[in-house]
Amino acid sequence: MDADEPGWPIIDDFFRTEAEGRAAATVRRYAAVRLRLYAFLDTADMTLGLGTHPADLLEAERQFHTSGAFWTLFGPDELVCCLPSFVHETWLPSGLADARAQVSLAGRLLTHLGQRPELDRQAVSCAMYEAQDAVARARRALGRRAEGPAEQPRMPDRFLQPPGDVW
Repeated sequence: MDADEPGWPIIDDFFRTEAEGRAAATVRRYAAVRLRLYAFLDTADMTLGLGTHPADLLEAERQFHTSGAFWTLFGPDELVCCLPSFVHETWLPSGLADARAQVSLAGRLLTHLGQRPELDRQAVSCAMYEAQDAVARARRALGRRAEGPAEQPRMPDRFLQPPGDVW
């Protein structure tokens, strides 16, 4: 990671601001989301968010840089385009609290990016709506996960056989 790349300060400042005044456990959870976001940007397939050619270009850049290739080529506009994949179930942690934190922080990061002066709002307006929709869908899916598995249907009594002779 090169600290001079423009994207790192945006993310670091966002997470620092979000963590201020929070409990230690929450700060640790936010730090884990930040590290997952870095891993996502460094390793994930970005074809859905960027398109085939830019994603191929990113993969080629990753061959030269193990960390920070995303920011070498792209900026906040492309981050907005890629965030829906970050809240997809494949990138969500298995723990419910950690997954909720990731989805919540992704939604707040979208709001934060939307307020940045370097974001080209005309270019990413549709991507912003798609990302907000992805966050909303992820929240609903986590709500269903929190409710637990649906109750297993019970076989009607009329189909149960009476117990047989005991030997």
